[in-house]
Amino acid sequence: MHRAAATDPWDRRTFLRRLGAAGIGAPVIALLACSDRSPPEDEASIASAGRTVADPILRSYAGDATRIVAPISEPPIAYVSQGLRLVFIDREYRDLLVDILSAHISVSTGHWRIPQPGDRLEEPLIPGVPLREFEPVAIGDLDSAMEPTEGDFRIRRGQRAQATIDLSCVPMVDSSQRISGGPWHIKRCDGSGVGTCREDFVELGVGASSADGRCGDITGEIRLLTWVCPEA
Repeated sequence: MHRAAATDPWDRRTFLRRLGAAGIGAPVIALLACSDRSPPEDEASIASAGRTVADPILRSYAGDATRIVAPISEPPIAYVSQGLRLVFIDREYRDLLVDILSAHISVSTGHWRIPQPGDRLEEPLIPGVPLREFEPVAIGDLDSAMEPTEGDFRIRRGQRAQATIDLSCVPMVDSSQRISGGPWHIKRCDGSGVGTCREDFVELGVGASSADGRCGDITGEIRLLTWVCPEA
């Protein structure tokens, strides 16, 4: 395990940056933090309080992972929950969502059969495959505080926009650890309300954790998950 010397911050920073994926230049959303804070408890309240990804909220996630909370100003028009086997939909956009999700609606059960990552869209969706079967419910039933399951995805109003995530000794809100890593060049929905775009809850990359307030002593590596637009 790499352990950076406290007296050699620039070499440590170089190491942390190598953890990030290489990418081309993009407008930078600098994810920096200098002090501890007590943020709101869910993404809806975070958004209403005016927080953005420029002031990241890091929460513990299952196992060896940390979640980068990505606040949104309005509910998505669809949310596919892998853990609950539910598809939350805004009825106003039902026909559009069937097309966007390449879904087939079962005549017998009413369930939505939705292709999963890696499925070939030109092939028919064979009934009886549990990983593709989702019960439709109203988007109003979606709890904004619900912790996403890895592999969940959502459809939002807006367009894909480039962003750079660069964590520099950012404190977690529910542990004593601080996280560093990046930069990662990604795309996210901009929430503009023009058009639609998809975001997947996936692993962003691997960061470095530290219990030292100055991140002078790296204690381990940690997976980072957040919402990212998949490659078009």
